[in-house]
Amino acid sequence: MKNVIMSSIVNKDNKDAGPKAKNDIEKILIKEGFEPLNLELSRNKFKKLLYALIGLNKVFRGKKIDNLVFQYPIYSIFLTQRFIRAIRKYTKAKIYFIVHDIESLRAYKGDSSYQKKELAIFNSTDGMVVHNAAMHQWLQENGVTVPLEELGIFDYLNPNAEQESFFYDQSICFAGNLKGAGFLQRINLKASRLDLFGPNQASAYPKNINYQGIYPADQLPKYLKTNFGLVWNGDSLTRCDGDFGEYMKYNMPHKTSLYLSSGIPVIVWKKAAAAKFIEVNQVGLAVADLNELDQLLTKIDQQQYQSYKQNALKIGKLLRNGSFIKKAIRNLMQQTAGTRN
Repeated sequence: MKNVIMSSIVNKDNKDAGPKAKNDIEKILIKEGFEPLNLELSRNKFKKLLYALIGLNKVFRGKKIDNLVFQYPIYSIFLTQRFIRAIRKYTKAKIYFIVHDIESLRAYKGDSSYQKKELAIFNSTDGMVVHNAAMHQWLQENGVTVPLEELGIFDYLNPNAEQESFFYDQSICFAGNLKGAGFLQRINLKASRLDLFGPNQASAYPKNINYQGIYPADQLPKYLKTNFGLVWNGDSLTRCDGDFGEYMKYNMPHKTSLYLSSGIPVIVWKKAAAAKFIEVNQVGLAVADLNELDQLLTKIDQQQYQSYKQNALKIGKLLRNGSFIKKAIRNLMQQTAGTRN
């Protein structure tokens, strides 16, 4: 066994698999020749502890692995520490993290004890793939010294046909959990239309906002038929706030990949880390204030929209092919060739 991808954490009690972002990366890397090796956990705390203390040793004992890719986090600092200890003890593999979330910036923001443990885990790897330059900079400023490779955007395996219409009618979609999207109650659209998809629908929405229902992740893209996809979080129209609003300054939301893989340009908060990718690749708009959205969309003519659309379709093809994670992993392994943590 040479290259191994440990991605999905399968729950033994109900066979839950990991979320789409992790599952897609697993599929992409397996196609590139990586062999899958899954952890299986129980929801039972005692069984989980027993697995961490004993089971992990059995997973790695006798395995010949050169490079092991681990999709972080698995939402247990203790289990992650035990995982690294076991792989170091029983193999000579280099350990690479693909970072999906940094919990010190999200669920445990402001918890210095947790941050210290999480950063120590990062420094015990041989290198990491991180979302973007903002996340890269934060990690280095907070003491992470291992090699870091920027992903740019998450790939998105999309079985549906791209939305190829170039007709411009100032339409927008927003897909996701509507519970954390209080801004939808405040937005005032007169010339534009906003279609909503996802759970936790509000009892009522303002004019020109239309709830379209809930669809499985693998079917949702075929129902997205608007000019733009919106990436926003929280209650405010002038900034992304709430539990995860500030986190958008560092992460690349998977929702961005959903839209672009469907050939749909993106509208994102100007201070979000994703804004740089959107602007550099000219696949949409970065806006500071949703109060200005109607006016901004009215100023876009058919020719300008066609340019955004063509660029979105181009990036979408790369996402569907797994181009970004393939490149990031290849570069990280080349960067660390001949070294050992």
